[in-house]
Order: sequence, then structure tokens, then C-alpha cells
Amino acid sequence: MPNHRTSSYVDMGPGALMFNKDFLLHDAMATFEIGEPRFDSGLALLDDSRSPFNPLAPLLPEIVCWIIDRAFSCKMAWHTGYTLSQTVFSFLYVHALPDIAPNTISPHHHDPDRTRPVELVSVVLRASVLGLLKCCDLAWRELFKGDVYDCEDWQSDKCDVPMSEAYPVSRILGILDEACVWVRNSSRGKDKATIHTPPITRLILRKMLVKLFSALLSKDYFRFRPLIEMARVMLQHVHASPPPPPRSCSPVPRAFDPQFPRVLISSIPLQPIQLPEQSKVWDTLAGLLDSLEQLSVLIEIPGLSTWDIVGTLHIWQPPPNQSLACVRSAFQSAIYGNGIILNKYLQKHVVDCFFMEALQIPYDSFISSFQTRWVGPDSLSLQHIERTIAVVGWIDFDDKYCTKSLFDWHELYAILTDQSGTDVVTRLRSMVLMRRLETISNIVLSGFQLSLYSVNERPLAYRYLARVLEQHLACLDEIIEGLPSQQRIYSMPRSELQFRARYLMALQALSLALFAGTIKTMGCSWERLRLNLLCRYKWAFMHEYRTLTSLPSGIPTSSPLP
Repeated sequence: MPNHRTSSYVDMGPGALMFNKDFLLHDAMATFEIGEPRFDSGLALLDDSRSPFNPLAPLLPEIVCWIIDRAFSCKMAWHTGYTLSQTVFSFLYVHALPDIAPNTISPHHHDPDRTRPVELVSVVLRASVLGLLKCCDLAWRELFKGDVYDCEDWQSDKCDVPMSEAYPVSRILGILDEACVWVRNSSRGKDKATIHTPPITRLILRKMLVKLFSALLSKDYFRFRPLIEMARVMLQHVHASPPPPPRSCSPVPRAFDPQFPRVLISSIPLQPIQLPEQSKVWDTLAGLLDSLEQLSVLIEIPGLSTWDIVGTLHIWQPPPNQSLACVRSAFQSAIYGNGIILNKYLQKHVVDCFFMEALQIPYDSFISSFQTRWVGPDSLSLQHIERTIAVVGWIDFDDKYCTKSLFDWHELYAILTDQSGTDVVTRLRSMVLMRRLETISNIVLSGFQLSLYSVNERPLAYRYLARVLEQHLACLDEIIEGLPSQQRIYSMPRSELQFRARYLMALQALSLALFAGTIKTMGCSWERLRLNLLCRYKWAFMHEYRTLTSLPSGIPTSSPLP
């Protein structure tokens, strides 16, 4: 009987395609994802030469400490952007918790060797593993609030592996306390203090971290400092006395199996990774503690200008080991969450801070002055000002919302321009223009930070940035000249504005120098460059601008060069 498919293959010419009835474009694109080098694990099979993992194997106290330390590296690797299956779930004791529970261990597992009691595994190591999973669970809940992006800033896939969700925090803390009590009460000879201190130190460190992440999730920032101080003391002890690594022939390293994620339920196949060195793990953990301590200090500052300065420094000059996704989520949920600013203020607090810090006048005074001269409907105009300053200016501060906020800033600027000029309205209009120009500069600079520009686009981006900075400097000069006479000699607003002016002058000079140095690298036609400009900065040419009487400031020109 002839095969219809074989005859069809023979009739196909070069470059022809044959599609199955149920083979869609989505299926075709999936074949490319399989070959993605960042995720594709290839066709390599599991290593059957490894001996089976025995979770009840007797361990020495220093080996238990080594395992606990490497478990810290799994969690910190997850915080840096890897998946749970590549990091925490490659720690096999996570999956062996039912086997090492004290009430499930048979009597014949109790080793007569008193230096390796089974309680080191069933009590001490189990408590540490449960604390590890509870920390991951609490951090996962914080990250899942939506202040950072899944699959972009962090990985949320749990692979159907439980992470102590059913255990309340109080129960986990009780298990860690029971482990500490067992270690203190156990007797193993004259070196009792030397043997007991390392496990207890690590258990207390894990206990402090569980409390810290629990306080972070519930926004109990007043609990941060004593917990961070105790965690630092324990971390210094752990860092100063690392346990000896197991021998090369020891079966202990098998507790960390980088190939184990292949047997888990995952949406994509993953490559095995190398866990970070232990010294880098402690440095990252110390940076996490420093970041949360900074958050506990900032949360007590009602002024938002300090948050603005600290946030800008973290974006363009991030401190080492302080840019973890959970830290960024904690800062963003602290400044705004569920309609509350800084965990205790309403959104109007943002408007009050803006007028006091930028214009040096109370917002209520501005309302009384504004309503006497306003021609249009008062309620609508004030609501528009409050919404733009509160929502656009502070709450939607993510990079993906920056381009959307530019029109809102210009709309408010156009409304203020249409009014009869008063000193307060003029100063407010200049501040609104400055925020718009700041946002444009950040958008252009973020393109360099993310390597978005091609070789032909970089000179244009440098030139465009220099133009925006020139307008920004002129706006700053106008704001400084408009300050009240008693603030022109010396005041905090004047000092801050002068610092910004010096910074922008240096940045503008650098942009012009880079423009002059890269202009010779452009190798395409002016028409092609113009089309690239319209595509790259399409947010500057939205049709909504045509509905306003005032022309927008800081938009790129249609000509690539002046």
C-alpha cells in the first residue's frame, strides 16, 4: 500500500514546507525555545553513577555545619535570579523531610557512636531546613506582591514542592528553639563548648532571618534593628569560623545534586548551575541586612525628597550586594502599598511633601491662593494636580511607567501655563517642567544602561540627552531665581538645586564629548536614522499632545543633527 506522506516528500521542492493539520505557529516557536542556551539542559541523562542519597546517614557536627552553610548559598542564589529548582530544591534534604522527622526514625538508625547521633540530622539539620524553607516562603510572598516582575526580576515557580507554607512562623521558631536546647543539653566530652557553639550560632542566625522576613511581610519595621543586630553578630561568628569541607571521597556533597531539578515538575528544562562561593554568600547576606537596616531608618523619615535621593543613588550607583529583588520589593511596598504612603500616610501626604519641600509653602495655602485666581472648575483642577503629583510623580515610579507619565506632566504644565501668572503658580509650573525633563533624562540614560541603542543610535542619543540637559539647566536657573529672598543666600532647597545644576553640567559636557567621539561611527543614511528616531522615541510623538495648546518640552527634533 503506497504511503501518501512519502509521495508528498518526493514532490517537495527546495525551500518548501509541509505543515501538519494541528501544527500551529505556537508549536513552531516552541521548538526555538527548546534550543535556548540559557534554559535548555540538552539530552544529557541523569548521572546513574552517583550512589543513592541516604538522608539518615550519620554526620559529625562540623559536617552538619558545612551542610547548613551550603544551604545558605542555595537561598542566596535564588535571590540573585535563579529558579528555586536550580538552587533551594537541589538541596536533597528539602525533599527528605518526612524521612528525617524524629517520630518516623526507627530505633536501629540510632548509631552507638556518640560523636554522630542521629539527632544531629533529625533535630538540628531538620530544624535548619524547615527554617530555610520558611524564609523562602516568606520572601516568596513578599516578591509575589507585584512590586517586582516575575521571570524578569525573580523566579516564582515552586515546581509543586512544599515550602513550609502549612507551618506558622511560631511553630518554625519553636522547632529551632528545640534544636538549640538539644544541642546545649547533649554531652560529648571535654570539647563541649567548641562542638556546641557552631551549630547553635547557625540555628540562631536562621531564627533571626525567619523573624526578619516575617516582620518584613507584615511591615513591622520597628522590629528590624534588634533582629538585624543579632543576625550580624551570629553572621560574624559563622564567617570567622568556617567548618572544614568534607573529603573528596565523602558522600556528604551528594546532598546537593545540581541534576535533581530534572525530575521536578517545571515549565522549562534548566541547566545545572554552580553555587556561589561561601565567602560571597556571607557578603550577599550582609548586604541584605544592610539594605533592610536602611529601610528601617528611611521608614521613619516623612519627607519624600530623601527617598528620592536614595532611590536615585540605588538606580545609578547601586551598593554592592544591595540590589536583590526582595530588597527592591521591600522598598517599593514600604513607600506605597494598599493606598498607604510609608505605611501610615494617605496619598495627600505626597502632595503636602511636594509643596513643602519644593515650593516651601503648605499645600493648604496654595489651595486658598489658587482658588481665588482659577477661572475653570476648582474641584477638577485641584484633583488633577493632586493625582499627577501623588500618583504619577511618586507611586508609578517604575521604569515601564516613566514614558506614560510624560504626557501627564506636560498636561499639568499646560494647565498651569494657561492661568494668569502668580508667583506660586509660576514656581509650580517650573517644578512640573523639571520633573518631566528629569524623567526624559532617566529614560534616555536607561537605554544606555540596558544596551538598547545600536551603534548608529548612540550618537543621536548622546546629542538628544545634551539638549534635554540644556533645557533642564535653564529650568533649574529659573527655579533658583524664583526662590524667596531669605532662601537665596543659603537654604536646603537652594543647596540641593545647585548640586543638581553642577551634576547636570558635568553630565551635559560628558554627553557632548561622547557625541563628538561617536559621530564618525554612524554608517547609515539620514532617512534611516530619522525612522529609527521616530521608533525609539515614539512616546514623544503621541497624538494626545495635539489636544493641548502648549507645545511639549524636551522632545527630539525630526532632524538627526542640529
